[in-house]
Amino acid sequence: MIQWEYKVTHHVVKELQKCADASRNRTVIACDQTGGCMVHDVCEIGTSTLAAAFNTLGSEGWELIMNTYHQGELLCIWKRPRGKIS
Repeated sequence: MIQWEYKVTHHVVKELQKCADASRNRTVIACDQTGGCMVHDVCEIGTSTLAAAFNTLGSEGWELIMNTYHQGELLCIWKRPRGKIS
């Protein structure tokens, strides 16, 4: 049986804080595995900075399983098989 370890990260990206006030937002519909959908305003500012942070954790074997965003701050929950060496 696979055992998992979890990690919670908090990202405050200056570019993402600009998204709260940006006029360049676009509407995105995101759905979960149960079929529940939510509409979000997403802007393109800072996406490369965020991708770099995600790629770093991904290269360490972490899989992003949940995230929430509010006013330029992003909280992420990650998992990977227990005992993975980074």
